[in-house]
Amino acid sequence: MSHYTRRCLTAAGLLLLAGGAVNAIWFRRAPEVRYEVTFADTPLQIGELRGELVPVEKRIFEYIGADAMREIEYRGPRGQRVRLSLVYGRDWRAVHNPLQCYLGQGWSVDEKRAVELPAPAGCPHAGPLHGMLLSVHKAGVSMLAVYVFAHQGGTESDWTAQGWAVAGSPRGTGGVLLSLSAPVADGDSEPTLAALTEVLDAVYAPVVAFWYPSQATPPHR
Repeated sequence: MSHYTRRCLTAAGLLLLAGGAVNAIWFRRAPEVRYEVTFADTPLQIGELRGELVPVEKRIFEYIGADAMREIEYRGPRGQRVRLSLVYGRDWRAVHNPLQCYLGQGWSVDEKRAVELPAPAGCPHAGPLHGMLLSVHKAGVSMLAVYVFAHQGGTESDWTAQGWAVAGSPRGTGGVLLSLSAPVADGDSEPTLAALTEVLDAVYAPVVAFWYPSQATPPHR
């Protein structure tokens, strides 16, 4: 057998192995699952905070390529204000990175760090929740943001890690972005962070409940 023939046979063997590996991955992930996600069970009353639905712009929905979105503005009697954005995509690419959005809108980042938050009541998987904390400013306005990437079985603070987690899940499982932001009043970020975590604690379990139909989520009070 010539050297050239051996090289061709080796190449053909490697192609067969690669093809078999790809087929095995797809076989493991098939068939595609489907979830009907609306975020309709997201609570609007959280303690003294009252939420109102904010219309999602069609152009943003189409640009992101999301399968479901919901925007809620929570307000409190002492001027508290928290904005919640929820995005679900069957494809990992639909769940964008909020950091890039802030930078693209002209916000300057003062702080960015990963945080671990205790699993809230009714959480259908083991904690903690892994999220990212951002402190940003623009035109004299300071903002605090917390976002969490959720996938079936857990959470991530990093967009790339979320992509791998979703890609390794059964096809169609998808991922969810929970992004919360609030203005910082009088330079004191502690009350702002407390409001953000209060909202996240209340909404997390209902938002991801569609992945865990056998686990009842207790109503928020």
